[in-house]
Amino acid sequence: MLSPVSPVALAGSPAASLHLSEHTLGTVDYALPPLRPQAAGENFLLLFSLGGPALRCRNLDLGWHLEPSSIVWLRHLTPVHLRSSGLSPAHLLLWRFTASALPAELAEILLALPPDRAPLAGPRPLRPPEAALVLGLRSCPVTPALRTFWAGAKLVELLTHLLPTPKSSPTHPDPAANPGLPASIRAALAYMENHLADPIGLTELAAAAAQSPAHFSRTFSESIRQGPTAHLRQLRMEHAARLLAAGHANVTEAALAVGYQSLGQFSRVFNEHHGRPPSAFLPRKNA
Repeated sequence: MLSPVSPVALAGSPAASLHLSEHTLGTVDYALPPLRPQAAGENFLLLFSLGGPALRCRNLDLGWHLEPSSIVWLRHLTPVHLRSSGLSPAHLLLWRFTASALPAELAEILLALPPDRAPLAGPRPLRPPEAALVLGLRSCPVTPALRTFWAGAKLVELLTHLLPTPKSSPTHPDPAANPGLPASIRAALAYMENHLADPIGLTELAAAAAQSPAHFSRTFSESIRQGPTAHLRQLRMEHAARLLAAGHANVTEAALAVGYQSLGQFSRVFNEHHGRPPSAFLPRKNA
């Protein structure tokens, strides 16, 4: 049987509120305790499978397989048991952190997540912006003395991708909940809401509606009185504005959270939609 290899620390330490490490796991069960057992409700764990066989994971009564290039996010209340599901080693990143490692506003959001929701996100494949971020973690560009600060900033960036999209406010009802719309259009609207950070377009939306792109574009425009691409852009700009106004993201983080890799393009589209630049939506204390 293959025993686990000693982890490689990338940032922080097991005694800190944030610890990022790289592991190679064999077929022997590896138990990972919470970072701070005395603060059980504030412990979180991100697992990134980097390669090799699927990772076999178990936490309390829940078990799953984490495939390569996938992610899962857990509340880390009790030891998580990990091992390779094959005869060769499995490679992964482990990111353990407590709410105290985050800005106060973001910590409040995490602690307000339903305690019985497990996992908090995933298991699922890494999306392109997440994959780029995770790969960058393995080649940290700053000196060791600054790695914990750098990792903390990257953690905030990553969580903007993982946190669930806030529901529409009562003054802006969610079209996807309208029973009068065709089921195909409601499916496409729900897909938009769940993939605001992803590089999706007409092809993916039509597939979610189980229609051809031409037929979908026509039926969507007739139902919503707006083209699918324009509606997706509207959802993204409104979500970005909510993140900025609530102080949950800076301009760069908001751009990434709604699928924009170019800050200039995001600012231009945001200004066209809202009539003001993104920075105008930041709380006064952060402006």
